[in-house]
Order: sequence, then structure tokens, then C-alpha cells
Amino acid sequence: MSSDDARSVATDPRAPAMEVRDAETQLTRASMPAAGDLFSPEVVDQIRESLDLLKAQNVIPFPGTRVHMPERRGMQSLDRDDLQLALQGGYYDRPGLLSPETMRDMVRRTPVLSAVVWTRQRQVARFCSPSEDGGLGFAIRHVDPKHELAPEEEASIARLTRFFQHCGFEWSPRKRKALKRDNFPTFMGKLVFDTLAMDAAAIETEMKRDRSLGIDGLYALDGSTIRLCTDDGHPEYPDAVAVQVVNGRVTTAYQPDALIYEPRNACADVRYGGYGFSETEVLVQTVTGFLNAMTLNIAGFEQNSIPRGMLHLVGDYGDAELAAFKRYWKQMTTGAKNAFGLPVMVNKDPDGKASFERFGVEFNEMYFSKWMTFLTSLICAIYGMAPDEINFESFTNGSSSLSGSDTTEKLAASKDKGLRPLLSYFEQTLTDFVVTDFSDKYCFRWIGLDERDQAREWEGKKLTMTVDELRAEQGLGVHPDPKLGAAPLNPALMTVYQGTLQQQPGQGDDFGGGGGDFGDPDAEGPGPGHNGSPGLDDDAVVGADSMDAKPASMDAPPPGGGDFGQPGEGRDFGKSIPLIYQIGGE
Repeated sequence: MSSDDARSVATDPRAPAMEVRDAETQLTRASMPAAGDLFSPEVVDQIRESLDLLKAQNVIPFPGTRVHMPERRGMQSLDRDDLQLALQGGYYDRPGLLSPETMRDMVRRTPVLSAVVWTRQRQVARFCSPSEDGGLGFAIRHVDPKHELAPEEEASIARLTRFFQHCGFEWSPRKRKALKRDNFPTFMGKLVFDTLAMDAAAIETEMKRDRSLGIDGLYALDGSTIRLCTDDGHPEYPDAVAVQVVNGRVTTAYQPDALIYEPRNACADVRYGGYGFSETEVLVQTVTGFLNAMTLNIAGFEQNSIPRGMLHLVGDYGDAELAAFKRYWKQMTTGAKNAFGLPVMVNKDPDGKASFERFGVEFNEMYFSKWMTFLTSLICAIYGMAPDEINFESFTNGSSSLSGSDTTEKLAASKDKGLRPLLSYFEQTLTDFVVTDFSDKYCFRWIGLDERDQAREWEGKKLTMTVDELRAEQGLGVHPDPKLGAAPLNPALMTVYQGTLQQQPGQGDDFGGGGGDFGDPDAEGPGPGHNGSPGLDDDAVVGADSMDAKPASMDAPPPGGGDFGQPGEGRDFGKSIPLIYQIGGE
């Protein structure tokens, strides 16, 4: 039986079972390879030998296997999975369902996401000027808070502060614009948008001609165009750590000191290979639901075909009258784009009347308002922002530990959850990759983030500092009047301070001078009425239980003698009070 006949018999349902089995056996034998179709033993040996060589090379290094790994510092494990990353042309794209361009467009076309990003941009812009007197802004500080700055260090800090103001060492705005450099608020605004939209804030660092002198300028790049390279670099640029790809074409290659690319939401997932994880990737389904709800509400005004009711006319009307009435009625009741049109039904009846039949199905212009509030609150929660910051109602109106009677506590908690981490990310990035390039003893700091802490700090200063100490902290000289300069800022200490001024030496032994009686300056010795009374006698107890109290004799000389504030020998200041009452006998 030929193979064609065997195939027809094997597939014929009417053929007997024995013939079908024989036909299948014949087809199986015909399909089996013959001896000439197999690899020769020499080829098999070559394949086995090549497999042994590949195994010995250990293409994927095993962590800790130092025998087959080059001796180098740093991480010995794999930080990216090259088999899952889309490698092309020496670089690999960002993993995930959304490309960076899609994430950026999603932020621009979604009002809630745009409101969140723009609000953060405006909040960060308040900190983009040098801080004065501890107010909002930024400052270059010494890494040791207790370090006293030398004059040359203060000059270096002032120069670094100006460097950040102009994003480089070009002070002229026109020349800076020709170099395509931004001022610091614009520079930070671009970075905030890219990091919140794509988690891809890229900074190009322009080095001086002598690269050992450090950075000359900073540029904010489009984070969606940056692609990371493998450890081997780009085929055309072996030293490149990243490239800029525009429309599939490599336009710029970056060496390690020419690019700052630090993800804000970094993860150790080998499938991401150094890229960050953006909030927009989490909010894909949430944003889709929000846009669908908006589309439904918009369609209710533009494409609403459900009438609110029907006008029922009863009477014997002519065709011309009905046509004219329908035209007039349509013009009076139809809204924009034929919305809310009402049909007219006519019933021929000699008894004329008109009635409106309401369907009971009305379009709610805010369908799913609670649903949209929930989606907005969810978006704000992912970004660490309170809905009140973008003028939206919160999904829950219940009070919690983070909410008070007004929105002050909510906004403060929102800054702690969203604004503080964002500023901390930029603070650390600028310190590690910009400030330390000039000197590792300085750091970049945002000042005045917590206004309540400023008020608390000021209250603490008022309790402990003097006028001259506060003037010195503000860079002012000492007060012209030494006594006022030494005065405390705490009102409660003013009485004590005035008492110390009265006790200063050079004012005479007695309050009235001359050491005589206050009323009789010619009297010799401390007589009655002397203002410098010594301490009480040991037998005199003020406030004793005995009720037999009588005034002390004013003629008796004060024991011990001396002035006010100068107790007798062996007595303390507490016994320097003039004797008022004496308890008991003489």
C-alpha cells in the first residue's frame, strides 16, 4: 500500500479497524528518520565538546564563585536580567507595559494627575531661592552642624549658592540662555515633572575644560529619551553608561561624570535593571476609570437621546398647525447638540387638551460623583497628597489622627507624606552628585519646610538668648548700649536682670549713700530705718504657729550690720530680709 493510500485509509471513518491500524503503522514507519538522516558521530562529538566549553566559561556568573570571576570591587551578583530586558544597539529599554512617552502623555491629559504634578511644582518652587534668616529656601551647609565656618569657607558656600541659583558659573541671564541653561526654579520644575510622571529625572553635567576643576553647568534633560547601557557600554561608545535616543536614533552618549540619573522609586527587581517605578504605572486602571466617568458625563450633554418626557396633545388639529407647533416646540426645548429634545404625540379627539408625561428618567450631570471622588482620593494617596491640596473633596470625611477640625493638620500631614520625601530625594541627589564634586565637607539643604518648627525655635531663642546673641546670629553687631545688649529676651528674666544692675559695684555701700540712716543722713552708724538690714535672728521665725506676735523694736541696731544684699557673717541671703515681726519674748 502506498503512503497516499495508507493516509486515505487511516483518515477514512468507513474503513475497518484492522485496515486503519495497518495504515497508521505504515505511516509511522514512513515518517521515521533513516540512518542517513541522523547526525554523524563526529558532529555529535563536536556538539558535546562545545557544550562542555560553554559550561566551563560560566556565561552567567554565579554569585560567590570567585574562581571564574574577575577580581573587582563592588556587587558580585546580577543587578539586571539581560535575558528579559529588551537589548538593542547596546542599550535596553525601560520594562513595563507603558513607555515613558505614554506615562508623560497620561499626566498631561488627565486633569487630576496634572493638578497633582503642578501643585508639587509650585510647592517646590517656593524653596528654589536662597534662604534668608531661616525662611523658605535652600542653603549650602557644612556636614558638621557644630562646625564654625572660616572666612574662606563662607566664601566657598556663597559661591556654591550662586552656582545653584544660575545652574552654573555663568551669571548673565542672556549668556545663560544662549547656553540653554535654566535658572534654579525652572530647572527644578522640569525635574519635578519628570520624576512624578515617569520617575526619570535626568541631569546633564557640563564639566569644565579641565575636568579636574569640576562641574561648570547643569541641564535638565527629557527623561523619556534616556536609555541605560549594559556594563560593557555601547558598541560605539565603550565608556558610555547611558545614551539619549530620539525617534530610535542615538543622539548623545553619556560618560559616568556627564549624567545624573537616579530613580526616586528605586527597586532591586532585576527585571527593571536600574530604572524606577513610576506612580503612573500603578494608576493605569484608576485613571481609566476616571476618564470613563468624565466621558459619560460629557456625553450626557452632547449625545443625550433620552427625553425627559413626552408632550401629549389631544384635539382636532390640522397638519399645518401641528407642523408649526412642533417646529416652535423643538426650538424652545432642545438644548446644545440636540440634548433634552421632547417628542410630541397627537391624539385626534374633539375635546382638546395638552398634557406632559414625565418618564422619570433624568440625566444626572454628576453621575458616579462618589466614584470619581474615590478615584481622585486614590490618585492623591499614591502621590502622598491630600485631596484638599488640589481643591478636591476627600473620599472619607471622618476624622483621624492626621486630620483636625480644619485643613491645617491635613495639609501638614500631606507635606510629611509627599512633599518631604520629594524634597529629600532632590536634596540627597544634589548633595551626592553636585556639591560633593566641589567639596565633600558641604551639603545641600532645604530650609523652612516646617513652619511650626520655626515658631518653636523662635520661642526657644526668646527664652534663652540675649539681645547681643540674637544680633550676632543674624549677622549684626553688638548693641551700642552694653546694658541693653546684655538684656535677656525673656520678659520673665527682666526683673532679675534689673536687680543685678542695681547690685553692680560703684554705687556706694548703702542704698542712700553715706552709710547713714535713710531719713537722717547725719546720724552716725546704722540707726533705725537703715535700709541695709541683715538677716533675721536665729530665734525669730516668720510664720510660726504662735499667735503672740509683736512688731520688732525699730530702735535696736540690726544684728551684724551691713548693706542690703550683704548678709552678716555666717548668714545666707535668705536671712537678709528686714525684721518685721518677732515671735515670742525678747
